[in-house]
Amino acid sequence: MNNSFRFAFVSNSLAIAQSVRDYASSRKLSMEIRQANMEDAIPVAKSLIDDGVSVVLGGGGTGRILRRHLLKPVVTIGRTHLDIIQALMKAREYSPKIAFTCYGPVPRWTALFARLLDVSLSPVPFTSTPELVSGIAMAIEQGAGVIAGGGICVEIARAKGCPGVIIAPGEESLERAMDEAVNIARSQQRDHEHNAWLQGALDALHEGVIGIDIKGRETISNKSANSILPAISSHELENGDIGKKLGLEHTLRSGHKNDGIVRRISGVELVINTVPVQVNGVTQGALAAFMPSARVRDLSHKMKNASRATMKAKYDLDSLKGSSALMAALKKRATQYANSDMAIHIHGESGTGKELLAQGIHRASNRSRGAFVAVNCGALPESLLESELFGYEEGAFTGARKGGKTGLLELAQDGTVFLDEIADISPGVQAKLLRVLETGEIFRLGGISPVLVNARVISSTWKDLACEVRSGRFRPDLYYRLTPLRLATPPLRLRPEDISEIAADILTRAGLSAGFLSTRAVSLLMDYSWPGNVRELDAVLRRFSLLGSRVICDDELLESLMKELEIEQGYLSSPPVETDLKKYVTGAGTGDLKARMCRVEKEIIAGELLRCGNNRMLAAHNLGISTNTLWRKTRYYEK
Repeated sequence: MNNSFRFAFVSNSLAIAQSVRDYASSRKLSMEIRQANMEDAIPVAKSLIDDGVSVVLGGGGTGRILRRHLLKPVVTIGRTHLDIIQALMKAREYSPKIAFTCYGPVPRWTALFARLLDVSLSPVPFTSTPELVSGIAMAIEQGAGVIAGGGICVEIARAKGCPGVIIAPGEESLERAMDEAVNIARSQQRDHEHNAWLQGALDALHEGVIGIDIKGRETISNKSANSILPAISSHELENGDIGKKLGLEHTLRSGHKNDGIVRRISGVELVINTVPVQVNGVTQGALAAFMPSARVRDLSHKMKNASRATMKAKYDLDSLKGSSALMAALKKRATQYANSDMAIHIHGESGTGKELLAQGIHRASNRSRGAFVAVNCGALPESLLESELFGYEEGAFTGARKGGKTGLLELAQDGTVFLDEIADISPGVQAKLLRVLETGEIFRLGGISPVLVNARVISSTWKDLACEVRSGRFRPDLYYRLTPLRLATPPLRLRPEDISEIAADILTRAGLSAGFLSTRAVSLLMDYSWPGNVRELDAVLRRFSLLGSRVICDDELLESLMKELEIEQGYLSSPPVETDLKKYVTGAGTGDLKARMCRVEKEIIAGELLRCGNNRMLAAHNLGISTNTLWRKTRYYEK
């Protein structure tokens, strides 16, 4: 690991530099040597740091100068007392009058070492090269017989005819300095890695981040900040103006975070959150995270879409099985209606595929990318249905979810909401739903502000919604809002020719071949009236596939299942209406001929409307009369 670090030693002594190089080489450390006097040491050291050197080392006074003026860590190679004593003992061999150089103040050991070595010690303090040269010259003039100090000191003394002794760092001093340099380099490497991870995390954010210190100077920022606010000048950053604009100065003063600040900076409306940076409970800076308000709205929209991701329609119009004239007409009309945004009401008996039809319309519309939200209005009590449809704010009622809840009408934004069993909703919910259809706005429970919704409404019921209006159970104004477009899903008994195709599809999903049923089996299925429609057919065929052979069609098993079904349902193969008419044909009942004929006509019309799923146009066609005639007769019989 040490091989990855670069070290440099800056000194004015070539001899000391050589000993540092040799020791570093013995420890396999990369050490660069730069020789410079004290005045040149600082720019030399800065250039080394800019070039990628991990730690700069300096000897004696040079090291102290570098530590004082460089912002980066500097290791000073000092001299131990033993190093000094050894050098003084060697100097004593030249003269008992010794002058020694020292950077800065005179060391306290001077008198002690003089007594121990029985010599005269004269300090030569200096803080610059000129001071060092003049100090050595003065010491020689005052009788010093030898100069002890760094390598440059010895050179100066010898130039003036005086011997000199180098106070060189020993192995212990070199080891301590190298260990400190390696530890600093490792710590810096960890800091660099940590900062790289931190900066990477900040740059990965879509939010802009800017941090300032206690003096308002920028300490950190990310790429998003530069892209969101490209117009910020360096002058603003240097003078702390951006801190004021982002609300960071207030956070520095108060020590409290602020969320949801909306301000316009450099022409961009921002949503800003600020938080103080505290060290040991003391605020040392502040951070601001900000994002354009337009992007916040976009993210909110995407989150709503994500919550609607599972609310997708599974079926299209081709999923409606059957090639009969009734089904062909239904699919054609549904395709035409899909191109409109008007509300659609689907009437039909249970099991005729009302929700499947609604999903197909949604898939065929220009809202197909939006959500398809289905609600069974008859399965929920009034209070729960209201909160599900319209949503609620936090604290709207006891037990309300923290943060509130988005209603299903909101979740269907830009999509379709399917309101099944619409005839069963209460008057209160009817009134609120009417307002939604009229204004395109909803109010959440406990809310005071309207929420705009843009969802197409498709409703359905097996009940005659017009009869519900006449009976006073359903609002007429809501009826007209829900039914500008109307569809009727025909019961299975009115399209027996579709039974074989539907049965083949059911058996295929059960793992049998499409042509598994025999001619006799298909005939048995077509002879039944299917009051439960496709749902009932699906149940019978699944039971048949489970109990029978999966190789050949067991006609006897199917026949027995059909007889059980007729007994359970209480129906004969023929439609119930024909049985009801029998008493009139045989002369049962009371009243004159006109009264009896009216009752028969009334029952015939009612039966045909039942067969046609209340499709008046189809019923009139089957009866051979006009739609207006049918309408007049039904109005007459309802009186």
